[in-house]
Amino acid sequence: MQLDTTERRIMESRGSRHTLVIRKVNRQDFGNYTCVADNPLGKTRKSIQLTGKPHPAKFNSPSTGKWKENYNISWEVESLSPVEEYKLLYRRLPDSLGITGDNQPQPLHHQSLKKMFPRGENRTFSSNGYVYSRPMKDRRLEWRDVILPAIPAQPVGMQSMSYVIRGLEGGQQYEARVQARNKFGWSPVSDSFTFKTTETDEITTDTRRLFHEHASEDVQSIRSYKNSGYTMRPAIETMVAICGVCLMILH
Repeated sequence: MQLDTTERRIMESRGSRHTLVIRKVNRQDFGNYTCVADNPLGKTRKSIQLTGKPHPAKFNSPSTGKWKENYNISWEVESLSPVEEYKLLYRRLPDSLGITGDNQPQPLHHQSLKKMFPRGENRTFSSNGYVYSRPMKDRRLEWRDVILPAIPAQPVGMQSMSYVIRGLEGGQQYEARVQARNKFGWSPVSDSFTFKTTETDEITTDTRRLFHEHASEDVQSIRSYKNSGYTMRPAIETMVAICGVCLMILH
C-alpha cells in the first residue's frame, strides 16, 4: 500500500535525501515500510520494520564475578514503553578437555587422569595412543531460564535490571542471554554474554566490618544481661557462634 501524506505522516525531500516522519506513533503504525527508488539504470528497494517492542538488551556486568557459587548479572535495554518482565537464560559452558587448538585429541601424556576420565563420559581407546571420548548428555550444560518482573517506575528509554544467579559451580564459565517484554511483545534475544565464577569467595573489607559490628553488638548484649540479672547462657552461645563465623571468614 502506497502511503499518502496526512497530518501524522509527513514526507520530506532534500536533494537526494527522502524522509518519512510519523508523528504520535500508535499500534496501527507498526509494520514494514519499504522505500523504492528507480532511475533509467534500474530499481532498488530497502525495508525497515517499525515496532514498539524493546531493543535487544546489552549486558554491562563484569566478565568475572566476586563469588564462587553466585554471580550478579546486570543489563540494560532501550524501550519507549515500560518493560514489564524479563526472561533470563543461562547455562554452564562445556570444558574443552582433550582437544587441541586444531580440534584434535591430545596424546595420553598431555592429559591428567581427571581429564582422561571425566565423569559422565564413555571411554574408548585406540591403538595409536590417543583417547577418544563420546560425551553423554550433561544436564549441567542445559539452558536454564527464569522470568523476572521488571523494576517498577523506571523512566522510559534506557531501563536497567540485575539478578543474582545462585547455585553455580566455582571456577566455571557460563553463557547468558536475555529478553525483555513490554506491552507490545518480546524483544529479540540478546547477544551471548560470557562470565566466569571465582575459585573462592572474595571477602571484602565491608564484609569483615559487618561481622565485627555484629560481634560488638553481642558483647554489649552480654553486658546488659549481666547487669540486669538474667541468665547469660543464650547470649554467650550467640557470641560464640558469631565469633566462629568471623574466624572462618578472616582465615
